[in-house]
Amino acid sequence: IGGGEMIREVRFDGTVFNDAPRKFEAGTPNIAGFAGLGAAVDYLDALGMANVEAREQELLAHLDEELAKVDGLRVYGTAPGKAAVVSFLIEGAHAHDLATLLDIEGVAIRSGQHCAHPLLQWFGIGATCRASLAFYNTHEEVEAFVAALRKVRGLLG
Repeated sequence: IGGGEMIREVRFDGTVFNDAPRKFEAGTPNIAGFAGLGAAVDYLDALGMANVEAREQELLAHLDEELAKVDGLRVYGTAPGKAAVVSFLIEGAHAHDLATLLDIEGVAIRSGQHCAHPLLQWFGIGATCRASLAFYNTHEEVEAFVAALRKVRGLLG
């Protein structure tokens, strides 16, 4: 009934819908995605979800350890047993600028409000960067990400 481009902003005190006609268009269902879902479920079942989770937690532990060594970096969300997703900021850098600089280094992350406007408001920040790991990532990729982060951190002063 809702979603996509329908919503302009979410706040503690309510939702601001987009201008017409977007506010009336929840979007077309992702038919191709539905077709591929069965194959993806079969693939994950063959791997074993416990194996997938263990691998992602292993990679997350490695990433957390490496991020702790980056000066001026703050991680948002450190609950035990969390998913292999890390939201962060570097002191003195806007999330979008940081994402752009990392992109130049060949690292793809997300930046923005991540559909969590009220949470970011509670933290008193406008946006964060988000790095996501999956079972197919490698320890070398974790290290390459952190190396790029350190390089960008050096550019920021």
